[in-house]
Amino acid sequence: MSENEKKTTNLRKRPAKPEVPDSAKVAKKSDGANPAWFLPVTLTLMIVGLVWIMVYYISQTLFPLGAGTPFDIGAGNIIVGFGLMMVGFGFLTRWK
Repeated sequence: MSENEKKTTNLRKRPAKPEVPDSAKVAKKSDGANPAWFLPVTLTLMIVGLVWIMVYYISQTLFPLGAGTPFDIGAGNIIVGFGLMMVGFGFLTRWK
């Protein structure tokens, strides 16, 4: 082999990666965190849904939106209560 062929067969080494400063690492961790409103909204939705269903049964279907109100949705109150709880549960699937 000639000297030119030897030079072409030698591969260049990659330069070392620069070390990431600690300040960048901390900023990266905080980017993945949940916003401050996330947990209170999630818990509120789940608790309101549970209370909605409890009030519907305890009031013997008169409230929250039963026969004693202008908007009578009847058994739809169960759907509203479970819907609120499912939205809260959906939020929990995004918990980090």
